[in-house]
Amino acid sequence: MPPEPAPKKRAQGAGMDRRSWYMPRASADSLAEVVEDLHYDTRQPKHEVLRALVEVALEHRAEARARLKGKGSH
Repeated sequence: MPPEPAPKKRAQGAGMDRRSWYMPRASADSLAEVVEDLHYDTRQPKHEVLRALVEVALEHRAEARARLKGKGSH
């Protein structure tokens, strides 16, 4: 019988999900820094800050694609 999932903490509300992604340490450090900066500047929860950052990135998907495609030509 599989173990029961741990009870959700307050920050893990409905509609929340936790994912695991690997990235270069420098990128992870930069992301953590901007999350902290925006969290303290806006006083919004860190999950809201990260949501906003991802939304901005999604709005610029074509730029990310161009950067990734250009990476192979260097």
